[in-house]
Amino acid sequence: MSHCDDHHPPAGCAVGVGIARSKAFDPVAFESAVTDLLAACGIAPDMAHMGRTAQRVRELWQKRLLGGYDLDPAAALGDGFPDARTDMVVIRGIAIHGVCPHHLVPFRGVAHVAYIPGGRLHGFGRIARMVDAIGHRFTYQEWMTRDIADALVTHGLAGGGACIIEAEQLCLLLGEDRRGDERVVTQAFAGCFETSDQLRNEFLRALK
Repeated sequence: MSHCDDHHPPAGCAVGVGIARSKAFDPVAFESAVTDLLAACGIAPDMAHMGRTAQRVRELWQKRLLGGYDLDPAAALGDGFPDARTDMVVIRGIAIHGVCPHHLVPFRGVAHVAYIPGGRLHGFGRIARMVDAIGHRFTYQEWMTRDIADALVTHGLAGGGACIIEAEQLCLLLGEDRRGDERVVTQAFAGCFETSDQLRNEFLRALK
């Protein structure tokens, strides 16, 4: 294993993660908008099976699809604990989702992440929660991939961070003449992963 120099930028907040939100989520306005959407589709909001649709949609969007806006990636990751080891840590298959800002439909898939400790180790659940804080927003898969890799270095004080995401983009799958089995793969490397072919290759081998 190649040694990586410690990288200690200051921990920050979620500035620049996903599409910025200028104010808090408005549950009343959201449910009203869903009701208007149904009406625009020619569906009476109070007909059978639709009575609580606006509430259900609001809860899904507020708590799950956009729940990352209420989580700070740095706080989700936490401080970890001091440790001098520099062996690569890899977590495969973290479930992810985000919302495409172009079509307002979700994309879903898995993220594979790795980091080279820079003096601290982090709980695996904490890393997954950081991924949620970054992904559960209006964002692009490309942005999410880069933000995760950078966050491992910026917030986790890692010597290097890596992320590969494989996802189904619903806006692509619903496109005209699509087969329905397309996948998009994005990757990003930060810190010593950017400069070391060996580390990137070790990460890719670990995924196999």
